[in-house]
Amino acid sequence: MDHISGWARTSWPTTLPEILEHRAGLPRQLAFRFLPDGTGDQAVEWTYHDLAEHAARVAADLLRRELDQRRIVLALDPGLHYIAALFGILRSGATAVPSFPPTGRRALARFVSIVADCTPDVIIADTRLADRVAQFEAELPESVPRPQWVFVDDDYFREAADAATEDPRATPVRIAEPALLQYTSGSTGDPKGIVLTHDNLVSNCRALEANMGYEPDRVGCTWLPPYHDMGLMGTIMLAVHGGWPLVLMPPAYFVQQPYRWLKAVTDHKVTISVGPNFAFDICTSGITDEELATLDLGTLRQVFCGSEPVSRATLDAFRERFGPRGYDEASLIPCYGLAEATLYVSGKRTGSAVRTVWLDKAELERGRVRHLPAEDAAAAGDGRATRIVSCGEIAEHHEVVIVDPGERRPVEPGGIGEVWVHGPNVATGYLGKPELTAGTFAARLAGSGNERTYLRTGDLGFLHEGELCITGRLKDLVVIAGRNLYPQDIEHSVRRAHDRLRGAAAFSVPGKSGEELVVVTEFRGTARQLAAEFDEVRDAVVAAVTTDHGVGPADVHFGPVGAIPMTTSGKVRRDATRTAYVQGTLKKLTPAADDMPLSVR
Repeated sequence: MDHISGWARTSWPTTLPEILEHRAGLPRQLAFRFLPDGTGDQAVEWTYHDLAEHAARVAADLLRRELDQRRIVLALDPGLHYIAALFGILRSGATAVPSFPPTGRRALARFVSIVADCTPDVIIADTRLADRVAQFEAELPESVPRPQWVFVDDDYFREAADAATEDPRATPVRIAEPALLQYTSGSTGDPKGIVLTHDNLVSNCRALEANMGYEPDRVGCTWLPPYHDMGLMGTIMLAVHGGWPLVLMPPAYFVQQPYRWLKAVTDHKVTISVGPNFAFDICTSGITDEELATLDLGTLRQVFCGSEPVSRATLDAFRERFGPRGYDEASLIPCYGLAEATLYVSGKRTGSAVRTVWLDKAELERGRVRHLPAEDAAAAGDGRATRIVSCGEIAEHHEVVIVDPGERRPVEPGGIGEVWVHGPNVATGYLGKPELTAGTFAARLAGSGNERTYLRTGDLGFLHEGELCITGRLKDLVVIAGRNLYPQDIEHSVRRAHDRLRGAAAFSVPGKSGEELVVVTEFRGTARQLAAEFDEVRDAVVAAVTTDHGVGPADVHFGPVGAIPMTTSGKVRRDATRTAYVQGTLKKLTPAADDMPLSVR
């Protein structure tokens, strides 16, 4: 029997809109508590009944319109209206295209590329963007049909309720139909919309719940962007599927003051939360001792952390900082996933210890796994060892194979290869890109005689005692003199080299005698301050990289904070950084022409 509804599993609703309708028919229960300013001062609460009612108004509005592609771009600010519009789109039988409001030059260019790729019938946006439609449409290619615009605020929902004539529940939702187009965080010039079915979305929830188990007092908290896979499928949809309340705040308020996330955990007795690797870093460095004293993290039982890969140094620093405030590292769940697999592929079992694998660094650079005993302090101390955090067991009903990407055969035990995934979380492909879809989502093992297809993730890793360990991205490998150097390891060395440095990106570029290493790093301070400390800081970076990795950077590029392109989930966009560096467009701290006060070029 289902632990919430008492229904047999065979009669459980098969799509998220149906699950929401079911929950709305039960006695009123809190679904979402939204903190508009990141604090509890102006909190807004919605029950499942409230959400279903608002979603039905959006669905009825869409059903009255003439739709061709039945694709709806969702470009609202994070909040309750966003969630209502999302479920309204799904309830109407259309395909939702989660996005971000097109504010700012970069965001506008990215938004235009998404709209041009998916040619939506409707864009749902905040009313504050109503006067920017002409500017946006001027950026669209003439060949792209102009979408209808729906501007949403509190008045919209009141008017929609008065005008509602269609019952959205009259439109059946079929699990094999596209429910969502999830765009990847790549370059603006080549957007890739991942086609997710209703079945994918529910499968992802079930896979996560198999890891999490059932807890009657579960309370969640998220600040993640709702247009990103981790923020959407990993929190909002998961909470509706599981039937537990979720506390939300806009991402900007967390970034401005990381304390707000952990204060919300404290105030609302949160038991489950999630964040990428960088979120733990900025909490450790950005929360003051006075703020720390107000926190109680003892209610946390599950904290999912996904990154590329999860950093053991980050976890150690977070544990040391917040352990005295009740944080138990056993609650941490390092995990691995990607949008092409809806979200979730593997994760540490709830309640177990975080597992760290010690490897011989030289062997790792040759593409092989050689384990070292954790107690071998000498190896750890002299740089011969590196630590990899296990991303846990493979999701229920899924398979992972580690494959030689060239030979397309499983690697020998102890080898590193590309991670291939098979299972119900895997998406159907990319919108309008059949060749790319075939190469990415329909890979087959050579010589196996098995017709099973796999998702090629582009990530490198290995399996250790049934658990997945990620070592890096296939395309991001820095190969110098036959050695495989992982950029995240170099970036970690750079950030530790000097307390003036924040972000970092490492990549290779062609040189006179082969590939050369370039390091880009963000300097906390002005160009004048960098000029005064330049030799000291640069020498520290060169020494750290050379000592830790046995190769000296050919160039160290210093930029201001924010110079390195990032994805919405806080991952370094190394390709974009490399391109900007080569083209000479990457921001740099440099003296002004008159050698007066230094400025940012």
